[in-house]
Amino acid sequence: MSKGKKEGRGTIKAVVYLLIVIILAGMVVYLTQSLRRERQPEITGTFIDSKLEAAGELTSAKMIYNGLIHYSDGTIPLLTQKAFNMTYRAEVHAGVDLSQAKTEVTDTEVIVTLPAVEILDISIDDDSIQYYDEKAALLNWERKEDALDAIASAKEDVEQQTQEMEDLETMAREQAKTLITGMLSETIGDKTLVIKFEK
Repeated sequence: MSKGKKEGRGTIKAVVYLLIVIILAGMVVYLTQSLRRERQPEITGTFIDSKLEAAGELTSAKMIYNGLIHYSDGTIPLLTQKAFNMTYRAEVHAGVDLSQAKTEVTDTEVIVTLPAVEILDISIDDDSIQYYDEKAALLNWERKEDALDAIASAKEDVEQQTQEMEDLETMAREQAKTLITGMLSETIGDKTLVIKFEK
């Protein structure tokens, strides 16, 4: 009889311990889930805007451009008129200013409207500049000033050429969409991300 009581008590103790472990495990799971819910910020337009503004300007496309320009200065041939052709290589960075992005959050979507793609930077590689067909002038031979004017003309040339290149704009848009999707996908939960561009 005492052996049966001991076995009964042992079984009761095991059941009690098992119940205590199950209750503790349930409490841990509940607390963990509630803490996770508390840590997740509410998805608002202001919250998304702050994430985008922190990124600033987003360069989403880069292009190498090789150009040729004709430069001339002065009006009187041989005395003040000089001219040359110049080849150069430029690097063009296109993208969007994320601080200008507008966001709207609905129950099912996060809509991000980005500003139009623009040229963010043009840099002329000074080492790539080569001069051809130089025509000197007797009274106008300031080479440093000519080089600075030629580089300014090269930047204008690149700006004009890139305005006409739809491929650069398309590439910059697609890359910006990809980068912003990666930036926001974990933040928006189960909402659908819609990215648009202003015209």
